[in-house]
Amino acid sequence: MLNIKGLSVKLPGFVLYDINLQVDTGEFFAIIGPTGSGKSLLLEAVMGLLPGNTISSTGQIFLKDREITHLPPHKRGIGILYQDVALFPHMTVEENIRYGIRYHRIDKQRVEELFSFLTDRFGIRHLLKRYPVRISGGERQRVALCRVLILNPKVLLLDEPLSALDPLFQQEIRQLLRQLHKELGITFVIVSHNFEEVMYLAKKGAVIQKGQIVQQGQIEEIFNRPASSSVARFVGATNVFKVHKKDGCTKVGAFPIILDDKAKYSSFTHISIRPERIVAGVDRLNDGLPENIFEGNVVEMSRQSFNVSLRLERSDGILFHAIWPEYLVRSLGIGLGGSVKFGFFKGDVGTFKE
Repeated sequence: MLNIKGLSVKLPGFVLYDINLQVDTGEFFAIIGPTGSGKSLLLEAVMGLLPGNTISSTGQIFLKDREITHLPPHKRGIGILYQDVALFPHMTVEENIRYGIRYHRIDKQRVEELFSFLTDRFGIRHLLKRYPVRISGGERQRVALCRVLILNPKVLLLDEPLSALDPLFQQEIRQLLRQLHKELGITFVIVSHNFEEVMYLAKKGAVIQKGQIVQQGQIEEIFNRPASSSVARFVGATNVFKVHKKDGCTKVGAFPIILDDKAKYSSFTHISIRPERIVAGVDRLNDGLPENIFEGNVVEMSRQSFNVSLRLERSDGILFHAIWPEYLVRSLGIGLGGSVKFGFFKGDVGTFKE
Protein backbone atom coordinates (compact mmCIF):
# COMPACT_ATOMS: atom_id res chain seq x y z
CA MET A 1 0.00 0.00 0.00
CA LEU A 2 2.36 2.74 1.26
CA ASN A 3 5.95 2.24 0.22
CA ILE A 4 8.73 4.68 1.18
CA LYS A 5 12.07 4.19 -0.55
CA GLY A 6 15.28 5.96 0.45
CA LEU A 7 13.53 9.06 1.78
CA SER A 8 15.89 11.75 3.10
CA VAL A 9 14.88 15.25 4.19
CA LYS A 10 17.42 17.87 5.23
CA LEU A 11 16.45 20.79 7.46
CA PRO A 12 18.70 23.27 9.25
CA GLY A 13 20.22 21.24 12.10
CA PHE A 14 18.32 18.00 11.38
CA VAL A 15 18.30 15.24 8.77
CA LEU A 16 15.72 12.52 8.17
CA TYR A 17 17.97 9.92 6.59
CA ASP A 18 17.37 7.00 4.21
CA ILE A 19 13.89 6.00 5.40
CA ASN A 20 12.64 2.72 3.96
CA LEU A 21 9.20 1.57 5.10
CA GLN A 22 6.42 -0.55 3.72
CA VAL A 23 2.92 -0.41 5.20
CA ASP A 24 0.57 -3.06 3.87
CA THR A 25 -3.01 -2.46 2.79
CA GLY A 26 -5.41 -2.26 5.72
CA GLU A 27 -2.63 -2.29 8.30
CA PHE A 28 -2.51 -0.26 11.51
CA PHE A 29 1.15 0.82 11.65
CA ALA A 30 2.84 2.78 14.45
CA ILE A 31 5.88 5.06 14.32
CA ILE A 32 7.47 5.59 17.70
CA GLY A 33 10.58 7.38 18.87
CA PRO A 34 11.89 10.03 21.28
CA THR A 35 10.83 13.67 21.00
CA GLY A 36 12.69 15.34 18.15
CA SER A 37 13.52 12.08 16.38
CA GLY A 38 11.70 12.98 13.15
CA LYS A 39 8.36 11.19 13.52
CA SER A 40 6.12 14.14 12.60
CA LEU A 41 8.52 15.22 9.84
CA LEU A 42 8.19 11.77 8.30
CA LEU A 43 4.38 12.05 8.28
CA GLU A 44 4.60 15.52 6.74
CA ALA A 45 6.93 14.22 4.01
CA VAL A 46 4.46 11.41 3.22
CA MET A 47 1.63 13.94 3.11
CA GLY A 48 3.61 16.42 1.00
CA LEU A 49 3.64 19.11 3.68
CA LEU A 50 7.36 19.66 4.21
CA PRO A 51 8.36 22.77 6.22
CA GLY A 52 9.29 25.92 4.34
CA ASN A 53 12.88 25.74 5.61
CA THR A 54 13.50 22.35 3.95
CA ILE A 55 16.94 22.41 2.33
CA SER A 56 16.56 19.22 0.28
CA SER A 57 14.40 16.14 -0.08
CA THR A 58 15.20 12.92 -1.95
CA GLY A 59 13.67 9.48 -2.26
CA GLN A 60 10.37 8.08 -3.49
CA ILE A 61 6.92 7.58 -1.99
CA PHE A 62 4.43 5.16 -3.56
CA LEU A 63 0.76 4.58 -2.82
CA LYS A 64 -0.01 1.15 -4.19
CA ASP A 65 1.89 1.22 -7.52
CA ARG A 66 1.49 4.97 -8.06
CA GLU A 67 4.35 7.32 -7.23
CA ILE A 68 3.08 10.32 -5.29
CA THR A 69 6.43 11.88 -4.33
CA HIS A 70 5.86 15.13 -6.16
CA LEU A 71 2.06 15.37 -6.05
CA PRO A 72 0.35 18.13 -4.02
CA PRO A 73 -1.24 16.96 -0.75
CA HIS A 74 -4.84 16.99 -1.99
CA LYS A 75 -3.98 14.64 -4.87
CA ARG A 76 -2.19 11.98 -2.83
CA GLY A 77 -5.21 10.11 -1.48
CA ILE A 78 -3.89 10.51 2.05
CA GLY A 79 -5.48 12.21 5.07
CA ILE A 80 -3.76 13.55 8.16
CA LEU A 81 -4.98 14.37 11.66
CA TYR A 82 -2.80 16.39 14.00
CA GLN A 83 -2.79 16.62 17.80
CA ASP A 84 -4.26 20.11 17.39
CA VAL A 85 -7.52 19.36 15.61
CA ALA A 86 -7.64 22.93 14.23
CA LEU A 87 -11.38 23.20 13.64
CA PHE A 88 -12.58 26.47 12.14
CA PRO A 89 -14.18 28.36 15.06
CA HIS A 90 -16.54 30.38 12.81
CA MET A 91 -18.02 27.25 11.19
CA THR A 92 -20.53 24.81 12.61
CA VAL A 93 -19.63 21.18 13.20
CA GLU A 94 -21.32 20.21 9.94
CA GLU A 95 -19.53 22.94 7.98
CA ASN A 96 -16.20 21.83 9.44
CA ILE A 97 -16.83 18.21 8.43
CA ARG A 98 -17.80 19.15 4.87
CA TYR A 99 -15.11 21.81 4.39
CA GLY A 100 -12.54 19.74 2.46
CA ILE A 101 -14.99 18.12 0.06
CA ARG A 102 -14.77 21.04 -2.39
CA TYR A 103 -11.09 20.28 -3.01
CA HIS A 104 -11.56 16.61 -3.85
CA ARG A 105 -13.37 14.76 -6.58
CA ILE A 106 -15.65 12.52 -4.59
CA ASP A 107 -19.00 11.15 -5.76
CA LYS A 108 -21.77 13.15 -4.07
CA GLN A 109 -23.75 10.05 -3.17
CA ARG A 110 -20.64 8.54 -1.57
CA VAL A 111 -20.11 11.77 0.41
CA GLU A 112 -23.64 11.66 1.80
CA GLU A 113 -23.32 7.98 2.66
CA LEU A 114 -20.07 8.66 4.51
CA PHE A 115 -21.48 11.74 6.23
CA SER A 116 -24.45 9.80 7.54
CA PHE A 117 -22.34 6.80 8.57
CA LEU A 118 -19.61 8.82 10.28
CA THR A 119 -21.80 11.25 12.18
CA ASP A 120 -23.87 8.34 13.47
CA ARG A 121 -20.83 6.17 14.20
CA PHE A 122 -19.10 9.00 16.08
CA GLY A 123 -22.29 9.92 17.93
CA ILE A 124 -22.17 13.60 16.91
CA ARG A 125 -25.30 14.01 14.81
CA HIS A 126 -26.87 16.09 17.58
CA LEU A 127 -23.89 18.49 17.47
CA LEU A 128 -24.03 19.41 13.77
CA LYS A 129 -25.36 22.94 14.28
CA ARG A 130 -23.06 23.80 17.17
CA TYR A 131 -19.76 25.65 16.95
CA PRO A 132 -16.45 24.10 18.13
CA VAL A 133 -16.31 26.31 21.23
CA ARG A 134 -19.59 24.76 22.41
CA ILE A 135 -18.40 21.12 22.36
CA SER A 136 -15.91 19.14 24.48
CA GLY A 137 -12.35 18.17 23.58
CA GLY A 138 -13.35 14.58 22.89
CA GLU A 139 -16.20 15.75 20.66
CA ARG A 140 -13.86 18.09 18.76
CA GLN A 141 -11.55 15.14 18.13
CA ARG A 142 -14.48 13.14 16.75
CA VAL A 143 -15.42 16.03 14.46
CA ALA A 144 -11.83 16.28 13.21
CA LEU A 145 -11.76 12.56 12.47
CA CYS A 146 -15.04 12.86 10.56
CA ARG A 147 -13.62 15.79 8.59
CA VAL A 148 -10.69 13.73 7.33
CA LEU A 149 -12.51 10.40 6.90
CA ILE A 150 -15.30 11.89 4.78
CA LEU A 151 -12.63 12.49 2.11
CA ASN A 152 -12.32 8.70 1.86
CA PRO A 153 -8.51 8.56 2.11
CA LYS A 154 -6.63 5.39 1.24
CA VAL A 155 -4.24 6.09 4.13
CA LEU A 156 -4.90 8.07 7.31
CA LEU A 157 -1.91 9.57 9.15
CA LEU A 158 -2.44 10.26 12.85
CA ASP A 159 0.06 12.56 14.57
CA GLU A 160 -0.32 12.20 18.36
CA PRO A 161 -4.13 12.33 17.94
CA LEU A 162 -5.05 11.56 21.55
CA SER A 163 -2.32 13.24 23.60
CA ALA A 164 -4.35 16.39 24.31
CA LEU A 165 -7.34 14.44 25.67
CA ASP A 166 -7.97 13.37 29.24
CA PRO A 167 -7.68 9.61 29.96
CA LEU A 168 -11.42 8.92 29.68
CA PHE A 169 -11.70 10.51 26.23
CA GLN A 170 -8.44 8.85 25.17
CA GLN A 171 -9.93 5.43 25.85
CA GLU A 172 -13.14 6.30 23.99
CA ILE A 173 -11.34 7.56 20.87
CA ARG A 174 -8.86 4.67 21.00
CA GLN A 175 -11.70 2.15 20.92
CA LEU A 176 -13.41 4.11 18.16
CA LEU A 177 -10.24 4.14 16.03
CA ARG A 178 -9.89 0.40 16.40
CA GLN A 179 -13.49 -0.19 15.39
CA LEU A 180 -13.28 2.19 12.42
CA HIS A 181 -10.11 0.53 11.22
CA LYS A 182 -11.96 -2.78 11.06
CA GLU A 183 -15.12 -1.36 9.52
CA LEU A 184 -13.62 0.97 6.89
CA GLY A 185 -10.51 -1.01 5.97
CA ILE A 186 -8.43 2.17 5.73
CA THR A 187 -4.69 1.91 6.27
CA PHE A 188 -3.72 3.78 9.45
CA VAL A 189 -0.28 5.13 10.36
CA ILE A 190 -0.02 6.58 13.87
CA VAL A 191 2.71 8.55 15.63
CA SER A 192 2.39 8.24 19.39
CA HIS A 193 4.35 8.49 22.64
CA ASN A 194 1.75 6.38 24.44
CA PHE A 195 2.96 2.76 24.44
CA GLU A 196 -0.35 1.45 25.77
CA GLU A 197 -2.06 3.15 22.85
CA VAL A 198 0.43 1.74 20.34
CA MET A 199 0.11 -1.81 21.64
CA TYR A 200 -3.70 -1.56 21.68
CA LEU A 201 -4.00 -0.26 18.12
CA ALA A 202 -1.04 -1.38 16.01
CA LYS A 203 0.25 -4.76 14.90
CA LYS A 204 3.40 -3.53 13.20
CA GLY A 205 5.60 -0.50 13.63
CA ALA A 206 8.97 1.18 13.43
CA VAL A 207 11.28 2.95 15.86
CA ILE A 208 12.93 6.14 14.68
CA GLN A 209 15.88 7.73 16.48
CA LYS A 210 17.88 10.76 15.36
CA GLY A 211 16.20 10.73 11.96
CA GLN A 212 16.82 7.06 11.17
CA ILE A 213 14.75 3.89 11.37
CA VAL A 214 16.55 1.66 13.87
CA GLN A 215 14.05 -1.20 14.14
CA GLN A 216 10.83 -2.24 12.47
CA GLY A 217 8.54 -5.25 12.57
CA GLN A 218 5.84 -6.68 14.81
CA ILE A 219 4.98 -4.35 17.73
CA GLU A 220 5.25 -7.20 20.20
CA GLU A 221 8.72 -8.04 18.89
CA ILE A 222 9.89 -4.42 19.14
CA PHE A 223 8.77 -4.12 22.76
CA ASN A 224 9.92 -7.55 23.92
CA ARG A 225 13.02 -8.07 21.75
CA PRO A 226 14.55 -4.67 21.04
CA ALA A 227 17.43 -4.58 18.56
CA SER A 228 19.78 -2.32 20.54
CA SER A 229 20.37 -0.82 23.98
CA SER A 230 18.92 2.51 22.90
CA VAL A 231 15.72 0.90 21.60
CA ALA A 232 15.47 -1.27 24.71
CA ARG A 233 15.64 1.70 27.04
CA PHE A 234 13.22 3.71 24.90
CA VAL A 235 10.54 0.99 24.86
CA GLY A 236 10.93 0.37 28.60
CA ALA A 237 13.00 -2.84 28.57
CA THR A 238 15.06 -1.33 31.37
CA ASN A 239 17.03 -4.45 32.31
CA VAL A 240 19.90 -4.13 29.82
CA PHE A 241 23.10 -6.04 30.61
CA LYS A 242 26.39 -6.68 28.89
CA VAL A 243 27.18 -10.39 28.86
CA HIS A 244 30.39 -12.36 28.89
CA LYS A 245 30.65 -15.79 27.30
CA LYS A 246 32.95 -18.66 28.19
CA ASP A 247 32.85 -22.36 27.34
CA GLY A 248 29.35 -22.09 25.97
CA CYS A 249 28.02 -20.33 29.08
CA THR A 250 26.52 -16.84 29.00
CA LYS A 251 26.82 -14.84 32.18
CA VAL A 252 25.66 -11.53 33.56
CA GLY A 253 27.87 -10.71 36.49
CA ALA A 254 28.64 -13.86 38.47
CA PHE A 255 25.56 -15.84 37.41
CA PRO A 256 24.77 -17.78 34.20
CA ILE A 257 21.75 -16.89 32.09
CA ILE A 258 19.71 -19.62 30.43
CA LEU A 259 18.62 -18.65 26.90
CA ASP A 260 16.32 -20.21 24.34
CA ASP A 261 17.94 -21.98 21.39
CA LYS A 262 17.38 -19.09 18.99
CA ALA A 263 19.29 -16.71 21.24
CA LYS A 264 21.84 -19.26 22.44
CA TYR A 265 23.41 -19.72 19.02
CA SER A 266 23.23 -16.13 17.85
CA SER A 267 25.96 -13.52 18.00
CA PHE A 268 25.19 -10.92 20.69
CA THR A 269 26.87 -8.83 23.35
CA HIS A 270 23.89 -7.63 25.41
CA ILE A 271 20.59 -8.94 26.74
CA SER A 272 17.41 -7.20 27.86
CA ILE A 273 14.37 -8.19 29.93
CA ARG A 274 11.28 -6.09 30.41
CA PRO A 275 10.56 -5.25 34.06
CA GLU A 276 7.00 -6.58 33.67
CA ARG A 277 8.49 -9.97 32.67
CA ILE A 278 10.34 -10.40 35.96
CA VAL A 279 8.46 -13.07 37.94
CA ALA A 280 7.87 -12.37 41.65
CA GLY A 281 8.10 -14.84 44.51
CA VAL A 282 9.22 -17.85 42.48
CA ASP A 283 9.76 -19.78 45.75
CA ARG A 284 5.96 -19.74 46.18
CA LEU A 285 5.31 -21.38 42.79
CA ASN A 286 4.74 -25.12 42.49
CA ASP A 287 4.96 -25.33 38.71
CA GLY A 288 5.61 -23.12 35.73
CA LEU A 289 8.94 -22.03 37.20
CA PRO A 290 11.09 -19.70 35.08
CA GLU A 291 14.43 -21.06 33.91
CA ASN A 292 16.36 -18.16 35.43
CA ILE A 293 15.94 -17.80 39.21
CA PHE A 294 17.84 -15.47 41.54
CA GLU A 295 17.58 -13.93 44.99
CA GLY A 296 17.94 -10.23 45.64
CA ASN A 297 17.39 -7.50 48.17
CA VAL A 298 14.76 -4.82 47.59
CA VAL A 299 16.76 -1.58 47.53
CA GLU A 300 14.11 0.70 46.06
CA MET A 301 10.30 0.75 45.84
CA SER A 302 7.89 3.29 44.37
CA ARG A 303 4.21 3.31 43.39
CA GLN A 304 3.21 3.59 39.74
CA SER A 305 -0.56 3.84 39.59
CA PHE A 306 -1.68 0.33 40.67
CA ASN A 307 1.77 -1.18 40.22
CA VAL A 308 4.99 -1.05 42.22
CA SER A 309 8.40 -0.36 40.68
CA LEU A 310 11.23 -2.17 42.46
CA ARG A 311 15.03 -2.36 42.23
CA LEU A 312 16.37 -5.79 43.22
CA GLU A 313 20.08 -6.21 43.97
CA ARG A 314 21.73 -9.60 43.59
CA SER A 315 24.71 -10.67 45.70
CA ASP A 316 27.07 -9.78 42.84
CA GLY A 317 25.79 -6.18 42.80
CA ILE A 318 23.72 -6.51 39.61
CA LEU A 319 20.46 -4.53 39.83
CA PHE A 320 17.23 -5.73 38.25
CA HIS A 321 14.17 -3.55 37.67
CA ALA A 322 10.79 -5.19 38.23
CA ILE A 323 7.24 -3.87 37.92
CA TRP A 324 4.69 -5.91 39.87
CA PRO A 325 1.01 -5.38 40.68
CA GLU A 326 0.55 -3.69 44.04
CA TYR A 327 -1.73 -6.48 45.32
CA LEU A 328 0.96 -9.08 44.54
CA VAL A 329 3.67 -7.13 46.38
CA ARG A 330 1.35 -6.83 49.35
CA SER A 331 0.28 -10.47 49.35
CA LEU A 332 3.90 -11.69 49.18
CA GLY A 333 4.93 -9.35 51.98
CA ILE A 334 7.63 -7.74 49.86
CA GLY A 335 9.11 -4.66 51.53
CA LEU A 336 12.03 -2.30 51.27
CA GLY A 337 15.19 -3.91 52.62
CA GLY A 338 13.74 -7.43 52.46
CA SER A 339 14.84 -10.27 50.21
CA VAL A 340 12.84 -11.87 47.43
CA LYS A 341 13.29 -14.70 44.98
CA PHE A 342 12.62 -13.61 41.41
CA GLY A 343 13.26 -14.85 37.92
CA PHE A 344 12.42 -14.71 34.23
CA PHE A 345 11.72 -17.16 31.44
CA LYS A 346 14.35 -17.78 28.78
CA GLY A 347 11.87 -16.79 26.08
CA ASP A 348 11.58 -13.29 27.58
CA VAL A 349 15.27 -12.52 27.09
CA GLY A 350 16.08 -10.25 24.16
CA THR A 351 19.57 -10.37 22.66
CA PHE A 352 21.43 -7.86 20.54
CA LYS A 353 24.76 -6.28 19.73
CA GLU A 354 25.42 -2.84 21.24
